[in-house]
Amino acid sequence: MHYLSVQEVKEMCYNSTYHFKEYILDQKEVFPYNVQVLFDMAKEGRIRNESINGFVRKNTSRLHILSKEANLLTNTSEGFPIKIPKFPHFRTAEHLFQCIKLDQAKGDEIIEKQLLIIDQTSGEGAKLMGDRKDDMRMFWRSAWVMKDWEMRDLPTNQYKEKHWVAVTEMVNALWYALLMKLGNNRKEFGKVLLKNGAVKQSPIVEISLDQRQPDTFWGTKVEPNGMLRGMNLAGKLLSRLRDLYRLELLQKKGSFNLLIVTPPFSIQIIGGDIQSVDYNE
Repeated sequence: MHYLSVQEVKEMCYNSTYHFKEYILDQKEVFPYNVQVLFDMAKEGRIRNESINGFVRKNTSRLHILSKEANLLTNTSEGFPIKIPKFPHFRTAEHLFQCIKLDQAKGDEIIEKQLLIIDQTSGEGAKLMGDRKDDMRMFWRSAWVMKDWEMRDLPTNQYKEKHWVAVTEMVNALWYALLMKLGNNRKEFGKVLLKNGAVKQSPIVEISLDQRQPDTFWGTKVEPNGMLRGMNLAGKLLSRLRDLYRLELLQKKGSFNLLIVTPPFSIQIIGGDIQSVDYNE
C-alpha cells in the first residue's frame, strides 16, 4: 500500500518554497491547484510577479477553465466517486476522508455524524461538515484532536514522538483516500495525475483556499512575490501517487499494486469495517 512510516513523514514535513520561472501553460515546472486563488490575487494587484500577472491579463477568458482543470486534483473534485463493496457511495474523496476522521470508539453517534457527511452534495460541503469544531471535534480521532489543539502552534522541530505518530496517521488517512480515488477511477484520475508534471516529476502544489489564515500543513500560502510556501503535504502525496502510478504503468505488469487497497488502520463506516479491495478486478 506504500503507507508512510513515521520516519518518512518526518522527512516530508518541511516547509517548501515553489516559484514560477515562467508561468506559461506549456512550460510549467510547478503544478498548482486551487489556482483561482492565485489568479484572483493577481487581478486584485496583490502579486508582484510579472510572469503571473502577464499570464492572467492575457488569459482572462480562460482562467475559469484552467482553474477547473487544475482542481481535478483536489479531494473535493466531482466526477471521481468512490465505491466500496457493501458501503454507501462517496461522492468525492473528501467525503471518505472526513468520515475516516471520526473515531468509531466514541459511540454509536458516529454513525449519524458519518451519514451527515456522506449526505453532503459536494466535496466542499463534506469538508465543512467534517471540520465543524462545535459538534464534530469531540468525535474526531485523537490524532486530529492533537493536531488541532496541542500541536496548533507547535513548530515541527519541537514535535515529540507522539506528535509524529499523530501526523503519520493523518497523512496515511489522506493517502488511503487518494488510493481509493485512483482505484475507483484509474483511467480518469490516472490521466489527471499524468498530465500534472509526470514527465519531469515536477511538484504538485496545493494552494490554500483561505489566504487570510492559510493551511500550510496540507497546502501553501501565496507570498506577495507569487511564490508558494508551506509543507504542502497534500501536494506531496499527490506527486508521490502520480510517480508510483507512472512507474507501474511503465512496468506493464497488467495489474497494479496501487489498486489493491487495504486501510492503514481500522476504519468503520456506519458500523461496518472496511476491508481490503482489489480494484484490478
